[in-house]
Amino acid sequence: MKKSIFHNMFVRVSILAVVVFFVFSFVMVRLKQNDLAAEAEQLRSEIDRAKENINELQAEIDRPFDSEYVAEIAHEKLGLRFPQEIVFYSGDDN
Repeated sequence: MKKSIFHNMFVRVSILAVVVFFVFSFVMVRLKQNDLAAEAEQLRSEIDRAKENINELQAEIDRPFDSEYVAEIAHEKLGLRFPQEIVFYSGDDN
């Protein structure tokens, strides 16, 4: 009779341990799933920003290479000015 009680208690503790293990595993998997879903959303947002950047760059590439474009690039990138332009300098760094 004593063996039966010990055996019955061992089975109950074993089943409880297995149930606790599965609950813990389930919770950990759900937490990991939530983390991965958040990371996926962040990556989708980065992809969208990269696509917008690609579209802007493609529009710049597709722009006609005319004298107006050359003048704009000379002004913006090289700091060149036309001879008739008057440039004012101020003490501000703006």
